[in-house]
Amino acid sequence: MQEIVTPEILAPLTPLWWKAGGASIALIAGIVLLGSRLEKKGRENLGLALGILLLAPEPLVQLWLASRGLWNINESLPLHLCDLTAIFSWMALIWRNQKVYECLFYWGIPGALVSLATPEFTLTTGVVNPNGTLGSETLIFLNYYIGHGGILAAACYLTFIVGMRPGPGSWWKISLIGQPLLLTIGLFNWIFGTNYIFLCEPPHVANPLIIGGWPWYVIGMITMVIAVSFLLYLPFRPRPRGKNSPCRHKGD
Repeated sequence: MQEIVTPEILAPLTPLWWKAGGASIALIAGIVLLGSRLEKKGRENLGLALGILLLAPEPLVQLWLASRGLWNINESLPLHLCDLTAIFSWMALIWRNQKVYECLFYWGIPGALVSLATPEFTLTTGVVNPNGTLGSETLIFLNYYIGHGGILAAACYLTFIVGMRPGPGSWWKISLIGQPLLLTIGLFNWIFGTNYIFLCEPPHVANPLIIGGWPWYVIGMITMVIAVSFLLYLPFRPRPRGKNSPCRHKGD
């Protein structure tokens, strides 16, 4: 008989929240800094190693859940937004596919930031204690932060070290790609009674981005992701070279 898991929340601004978040930021910065000091071959090898590091935990977690009798269709499949972008992160690091990178860039950055700011553990109980201290399930706690921190590390590494960039108009193109994905996962939720990407019920953790009841909070989430995608795109958008452009050459 499957154990019913009650989600556990790590309250923001608690000592453990600061330590885990700070360690994640420091590790991301360290990876990017290390990559900036390597030659091309070293940067490629570091990116590949990071991709393998992000790939390895998922099958191990699935086996661990099954061995403990905790695997269930409601929470164990990698169908939440951050689970999907975690897959995109190692795929982009290993194969450097442009579309996969753009999905990681536009969905992974905001999703991982929100998840690190409002941690919610759904795979098993005992991850964090009611008083906000670390519980007995340290492996799941570490997997949560490695996974979400790894998404940000992959996006930053590919952008600032490898030199990949969002393509022209990619913010709305990736937003369009996301709609059939949401419909597919929504259909899966309807058939199996699950709640992946929180399309049927809002998350338990207090989230300032979740406003109203169903379906309004879903519409709000989609709108927010599209808006954030546009903001992320702005620094990388192509700049036209008009008549008054300082970059315009005399012979143009």
